[in-house]
Amino acid sequence: MSGNNNGNQANGNQNLLPNPSSRGPRNLHIAHRRSPSELTPLMVEQIALQQQIDILQAQQQQILAQQQQFIHQPNLMPPPPMQQSYVTATGPFGQFGVQPVHQMGPPQAGGHRRAQSSSHPNQHQQQQPPQHYAAGHQSTPSQSGGDRGHNRRQSLGLPEAIRAAAIEQQKRQGGAGAVPASPQRNQSTGSNSGSFKFPPTSDESPTKSHQRSRSMAFGQQKRTQSPSRFQFPAGAGGHGSSPSTGGNFHPGHGHSRSNSRNFDQGGFVPGHRHRGSSVSSMHAFNSYGGGQQQRKSLFAPYLPQASLGQLMDQGRLVSGVLRVNKKNRSDAYVSTDGILDADIFICGSKDRNRALEGDLVAVELLNVDQVWDSKREKEEKKKRKDQTAGDISDTVETTSSGNASSGGLQRRGSLKQRPQQKRNDDVEVEGQSLLLSEEEELTDAAKPLYAGHIVAVIERVPGQLFSGTLGLLRPSSQATKDRQEREGGHNNNQHQEPPRPKIVWFKPTDKRVPLIAIPTEQAPKDFVENHESYANTLFAASIKRWPITSLHPFGTLVEEIGDANDDEIQIEAILRDNNFTADVFPDSALRAVPEETPAGTALTEEETAGRRDFTEEYTLGLSPNGILADQAFHIKKLGDDKIELGVHVLDVTHYVQSNSALDREAKKRGSSCFLVQRDLNMFPDSFNSNFALTPGNNRLTISVVFEIDATTFDVSDTWIGTSYINTKQKLDYATVERIFDDKGGDDKAQIQAILAEGLLSQTDIDYVKTLRLLSMEFKRDRFNCKNLNLGGKDLPALSLLNQIDDENLPISTDIYQALQISHIVDEVNIKVNCAVAQKLYASLGPKAFLRRHSYPLLQKMESFTQKMNNLGVHIDTSSSGALQKCLFQIESDDVRRGLETLLLKCMNRAKYYVADKSDELAHYFLNVPVYTHFNAPLRRYADLIVHRQLKAVLSNFAVPYDESLELLNNAADYCNFKKDSAHNAQEQSVHLFLSQAIAALSQKKQARNGDIIKEGLVIQVYESAFDVYIPDIGIEKRVHGDQLPLKKAEFIKKDRLLELYWEQGKSSAEFVPENERKGKGRGGDKDKDTNNASNNKESLADQVKNLSLDSKSLPSSPKQSLTGGLLTPHRAISMNKLENEYCARSDGDGSNSDDELLRDVVTREENGYFIQEIRELQRVPIMLRAELGKTLPCLTVRTINPFA
Repeated sequence: MSGNNNGNQANGNQNLLPNPSSRGPRNLHIAHRRSPSELTPLMVEQIALQQQIDILQAQQQQILAQQQQFIHQPNLMPPPPMQQSYVTATGPFGQFGVQPVHQMGPPQAGGHRRAQSSSHPNQHQQQQPPQHYAAGHQSTPSQSGGDRGHNRRQSLGLPEAIRAAAIEQQKRQGGAGAVPASPQRNQSTGSNSGSFKFPPTSDESPTKSHQRSRSMAFGQQKRTQSPSRFQFPAGAGGHGSSPSTGGNFHPGHGHSRSNSRNFDQGGFVPGHRHRGSSVSSMHAFNSYGGGQQQRKSLFAPYLPQASLGQLMDQGRLVSGVLRVNKKNRSDAYVSTDGILDADIFICGSKDRNRALEGDLVAVELLNVDQVWDSKREKEEKKKRKDQTAGDISDTVETTSSGNASSGGLQRRGSLKQRPQQKRNDDVEVEGQSLLLSEEEELTDAAKPLYAGHIVAVIERVPGQLFSGTLGLLRPSSQATKDRQEREGGHNNNQHQEPPRPKIVWFKPTDKRVPLIAIPTEQAPKDFVENHESYANTLFAASIKRWPITSLHPFGTLVEEIGDANDDEIQIEAILRDNNFTADVFPDSALRAVPEETPAGTALTEEETAGRRDFTEEYTLGLSPNGILADQAFHIKKLGDDKIELGVHVLDVTHYVQSNSALDREAKKRGSSCFLVQRDLNMFPDSFNSNFALTPGNNRLTISVVFEIDATTFDVSDTWIGTSYINTKQKLDYATVERIFDDKGGDDKAQIQAILAEGLLSQTDIDYVKTLRLLSMEFKRDRFNCKNLNLGGKDLPALSLLNQIDDENLPISTDIYQALQISHIVDEVNIKVNCAVAQKLYASLGPKAFLRRHSYPLLQKMESFTQKMNNLGVHIDTSSSGALQKCLFQIESDDVRRGLETLLLKCMNRAKYYVADKSDELAHYFLNVPVYTHFNAPLRRYADLIVHRQLKAVLSNFAVPYDESLELLNNAADYCNFKKDSAHNAQEQSVHLFLSQAIAALSQKKQARNGDIIKEGLVIQVYESAFDVYIPDIGIEKRVHGDQLPLKKAEFIKKDRLLELYWEQGKSSAEFVPENERKGKGRGGDKDKDTNNASNNKESLADQVKNLSLDSKSLPSSPKQSLTGGLLTPHRAISMNKLENEYCARSDGDGSNSDDELLRDVVTREENGYFIQEIRELQRVPIMLRAELGKTLPCLTVRTINPFA
């Protein structure tokens, strides 16, 4: 907590704010100052709580010291009885019992001792009137300073915050423009609904200084508990349950998200505690120097878990999931899942209070204007510092072209020159993902609607791993050292051997994760002496604890992954970053795999009892990869006007008993993970091969059978029950896809070839055609658009948005496209999953395990609607169905996919949940009232949970099902975590593959003096940059003006027009910004890194053969006055076509290729300037480059200079 020194044990009166009526000034020493108006009532109470802990610890230390003194000097008389005093009358939050605390006599000399976290029992108290706590501690007479106490920020209750946000929205909609920040409000001693009364304190307290508290640490130590004193919640051990979850859903005992308390060994620790089993340097940095001066508190201690529920019920706190801004780790947001209509803005690391990405946190809402003013003040201070240091500044407003000053390049028109560190960060963040991760731009006119600070981490998924590199110094310290060495040259002849460091620094690949301090002995033995040789070595680490006195968390090194330049190592790093460990199953799980029954073996009467027989039906199994099939279909006519569609899903729970070793391993994995390079299955290969659906084998299944009207395609009856089938045929998606042409119709030539090859029978083809017809009608019914006329075309697939609910299968290297058979099967499965969800919810009610997609935040949807209006695109956002019908009617595939990209940023991913936990059941994107996952039990553990629930319902609970709500909620949280991890890993693997392939292709093109040029669709324009969607590859990237040879740029906001003023004759490919030419940035090493890394990857040549990158060459002469317009829509080329087409074009192809490349580029010459116009939905040529040799490869883009 800012201003709260854990070790300070000053007199109680010295810890009080001066009474307005008191005489004379007070001298306060502030341990760690916050800016004015930062303290809130909850934070003040946190200070009070911490001071109470400190007092108790001081008393225990003195008691122990006195006992030791009596032991060594038995003739001494015992001390007089201690005086009684009162720490608080009602506890820090008005709900706990009175806390008796003995006040000590005169303190013993020699502070600096670490206090234990236990207190002396059998204490008494009296009541005192409330007092105000200071934000720091009283300075000693030798310390100077005036009255430097903190003002408090205004905290808001939930109703107040909602009301303030509504007022702000009305101002914006009313055209009020920028709303001036409200003045800082002087907090009075009176309370309102959003503040608290301060706890009373004692008249006396020990004056012993610098005594360290354990910051709510509790683990192996036992405490004396009494109803008359404040109790911390019971700490969780290695496998214990937490007060917030109460369950044990973890490997071997179920999975549960851990709360923010301390954990023995593998858990997360927010405070400090002694680990007796640690070795030398671990103990050294745990104890922080023993007798040295006590460290200052940098963060507020977390509120007790036991108090959070009541505070949330009262509307004084709100809970949500933390999301850290990838580009600026100082900013973060908390999504409240419908409680608020916009995310809560968290400004700075102190307000984030040690929380990590994905944590479930408790937030106290604050006055937005006060938070925003504080943010602006900090940013202005940083900009002034950058200017003073001579860094590039983007705050200088000037229209002069190319002016330079001692402070660096000035702003030229609307062209911002980013500081070098920001430029490097942007390259990494934007270059290391397929899509841009962009938060809403915050300005004075568009401030956040809500702001707050985190007061507790409620839950955190345990055992999270991070990949990264090790360094001897922190990056900032290393940069300072390098600069000093450059400036000092080799004049320092006296080299003093530095002491061996106690810790080394782990730099995670994910920029949202902070630096982690690692004990030196956990690093390789020669790391300190040869740390440079480990610069490209990837490690995996985890966070163990984060004290309030440390800017960085402390962790442990889990493993050394390997060389970052190795293809396999990069894949392993992706898996570790997404919490997937080695694909090795424990022996216990392998021994639990049931024995395989010989092919054709009949099922026993016991197995088939109560099950419906579908063995006589022609059941067709479909498998995405041709290996595993866990569902099959049958179709038959019931008459002239009825069709029966049966969907049969493997009954995995019959073969995997609950809580068996195999079940626990599947539960731990949570989900299969499908990468471009490899697959990680949830079950062992032996199980998958033994029990997946295969032709000729009888299998137990759970079936959903629809009776469908052949005229209207309405479902007239649904049957759900257990069954058994005999699969007649199993087909892979790639073979089935050959039936369809590019427009979704039948490819007659391919069908004849397939029949001739014997790959499919006519029955198989008829099945697939019928499935396509049914799926198309199901989709039209789902969106209520049966009469929507698209010129005879099917409703287009929104492949990118489909990944809101599930990842692409089979995996595609273009995330905007999927196979047509995938969409057909997905649509049928949506119908099946909805039927199962309705059955579960009707029978189980609050225990039903479902999946939903929350409504997009109103603020984001309004922003999206405004963007569409600016583009002249009609969008109806009244419902999901209305919104998607608008997208269906966009003729151009590329434009529709570009708009999908923008819409995706307004939405969260779908989540598993238990019906009791939410009033909102609907799946917004799928436009269905209730939904779950049932159809893929071999790859999703959530489906096994649903199967067990469904079998209990179908048996009228003859099959027992007694899972508690708490365990089900824990299971939902863990399944969400693993599902999102699998999705992220898949996207990162696609990015890795594309980067490697483009790097290999670039080498071949550069040998011909060419670059990879693709056509990009501009989807957003900014003051000095623009975003493009590249259809041929399926990525979104940002083109920055300060990476181009421009004289200046001008942004015309009302027209959404960016004008680029080019330097004539300068190539974008060869341009290097001035600061990078001086060796300050990444640019100088860019080609070197790319070439060195690519030379070590001979296998890339084989990968490129399957990659469609028929790039164009740079034009040899400028093209001017070209009028633009949207190109004829075309389907993005599949990655598995056109072998070696990368060499189809080379430099000097002639004017036709140049005209084709630049035909949509709009240029003009005006007053000696060479100007290019950039508008949204315009097409521009984009140059692609891949940077390898980093912890993660980077894909960067530039637009070409039409005047080069």
